Amino acid sequence: MIKIFGHLAPDTDATCSALIWEWYLRDVQGKTAQAFVLEAPNTEAEFVLNRWGIDMPATLGDLNADDEVVIVDTNNPGELPDNINDANVAEIIDHHLLTGGIKTKNPIKITLRPVAATATVMSWLIGRDMDKAPDAIKGLMLSCVLSDTLEFRSPTTTPTDKALAEKLAGELGLNIADYAAEMFAAKSDISR
Repeated sequence: MIKIFGHLAPDTDATCSALIWEWYLRDVQGKTAQAFVLEAPNTEAEFVLNRWGIDMPATLGDLNADDEVVIVDTNNPGELPDNINDANVAEIIDHHLLTGGIKTKNPIKITLRPVAATATVMSWLIGRDMDKAPDAIKGLMLSCVLSDTLEFRSPTTTPTDKALAEKLAGELGLNIADYAAEMFAAKSDISR
């Protein structure tokens, strides 16, 4: 089984990108794959999962040397399990600067793109297979982009991020401003 996970202190992009890639590997490519989180995600990620009817991924336990893993939304070993270099890292999908420090057992696929969200990178990798994506996956992808771009207010926002979000919102029949406001309200909820 391929284990997919993002960084410590998981946000919406780390949590939901792992789930998007699980869908793609499992349902499109026919591989055995499972998304994980390294610890409890933030309240915005919880809201997004509830909104789209997706169960919270299990928390990743210990990694073994024979575990095949895909890392999403980071390439920084300081944000990953201590023994990440012992696992069989098969792929990294990210939008952050290249940090270095991950040592792999074999050559791997690495996709780093200068966009605001890992989900935007994934949309490019998934390509035409996005037509097969259920609304929940599209909703997760939209949520990642809106979260990481702060609804297009972040200086890291690219035209690619904005176009993807607008396309997904149109397909889902959502008003971006209204949905983003719900997400950000959930993120600022300090009652928990």
